[in-house]
Amino acid sequence: SLWQIVGNKNFAHLLATQFKPKILPPLDTDENIFTTLEKQDVLMYHPYESFEPVVKFIQTAAKDKDVVSIKMTLYRSGTNSPIVKALMDASESGKQVTVMVELKARFDEENNLIWAKALENAGAHVIYGIKGFKVHAKATLITRRKNSKLKQYAHLGTGNYNPATAKIYTDMSYLTSKAEITNDLTK
Repeated sequence: SLWQIVGNKNFAHLLATQFKPKILPPLDTDENIFTTLEKQDVLMYHPYESFEPVVKFIQTAAKDKDVVSIKMTLYRSGTNSPIVKALMDASESGKQVTVMVELKARFDEENNLIWAKALENAGAHVIYGIKGFKVHAKATLITRRKNSKLKQYAHLGTGNYNPATAKIYTDMSYLTSKAEITNDLTK
């Protein structure tokens, strides 16, 4: 009910100035995000810190010629998702893209089905939930060639892969290339 009041133009004068999330070091440079994650892990606290580095992480992986695969869970990605679009681009460019889409996402089931079908049409492997479980994990695992070896990078988050809700909900994001984390995600 409160969204109706907040969204009512007649009450716009009562709204506080919109908060603008920050991009903090070390993600506030033009350095390749994979290079940054090889040096250190990054923990972000949304909505105070921008979700944009997470979007950039996936978009960079989609375009990077050395990325072999992108695997992730999708719970709520929204109606105009830059993340899903990046995954589709990655799949269409020959990268292995595997996405587990949770269909039991209250109020978002239709969006999830639309995106799942679009991902399949782009060549991605889509897993439609896991019987008996509701997957609420937000996880991405990127595998990349580096110096003729494979290196993995990960994002783990408490929030959704939705840039719009990341500006509203309080969540955390963790980016890493630590083998003990990426190996666990692989398993």
